[in-house]
Amino acid sequence: MTKPDLTHTRMSRRALLGVSAGTILATSGSFLFGQTAGTGKVFGGLPMGLHGATLQKFSVTQNIRILVEDLHLDHLELTPSQIRLRAVAQGANQGPAANIGEVRDLRQLLQAAEIIPSAWGPVALRGDDADLRQLFGLASELGVRNLTCITQPEHLDSLEKLADEFQVRVAIHNNAPGSSFSNISDVLDALDERGPNIGACLDVGNAIRASEDPALALRSLEAKVFGIHVKSVSSRDPDSEVVELGTGLLNTAAFFRALREVDLVDDVALSLEYLAQPDQPVPGALRSLDLLRTALS
Repeated sequence: MTKPDLTHTRMSRRALLGVSAGTILATSGSFLFGQTAGTGKVFGGLPMGLHGATLQKFSVTQNIRILVEDLHLDHLELTPSQIRLRAVAQGANQGPAANIGEVRDLRQLLQAAEIIPSAWGPVALRGDDADLRQLFGLASELGVRNLTCITQPEHLDSLEKLADEFQVRVAIHNNAPGSSFSNISDVLDALDERGPNIGACLDVGNAIRASEDPALALRSLEAKVFGIHVKSVSSRDPDSEVVELGTGLLNTAAFFRALREVDLVDDVALSLEYLAQPDQPVPGALRSLDLLRTALS
């Protein structure tokens, strides 16, 4: 399939919201990734975005409208609820992987709305998975910078080769207690002597669940952090509720101070994740973003 022609006049973000996906694809914009509305200026120079699980109950076009009009963000960490880059066997998003046409359609929708797809996942990856090349290829086609990865140390050699080939970074996700990479020290050990395309996605809630200090974890990982899931949780239970920032167990003052002070990669996938009210996520997400904006400005 030939790539869509992106040389026509760019549509505005607001114009996007009033037309159908088919119309957008027929009048594709010329926007190139990197030329965003500049939300980082509001958040202390950081590219603040949203984790797609926050909007899992909504369609892709509704995701875009909420991100642009309600939250005023221009980075989105995609999940299978927006697009399946590999087959999903369980849960609400189960089904086959998207085809190349669907990937290109979504890329055009995001480009027209001036939204950067900062990451995709989290996804469980083994080094011997038969569909790995397809996954990395689709992620590259979509313009995704990071695959947020749940994996084992023995699979990292194979994953690193693909990350280098496709220039799609692998970000090791620290998991809840009882699974691999639940301790930040294990993530640090796995990153030792790895190249520039293997790093970490710091899940703040999982760090708290594992009785880790998220601020210390961020300072320890620093430049190897490719993604951050910014959230607070109600308790240290492995399946504790994700709640608004400023509530729950996260020491926001210490963590936001670390965010201001550490040396992160410029294109870090910094994603607010708010799951407490999946049917009405906007009010809680806005309050969390207001707290972040005040702390980072």
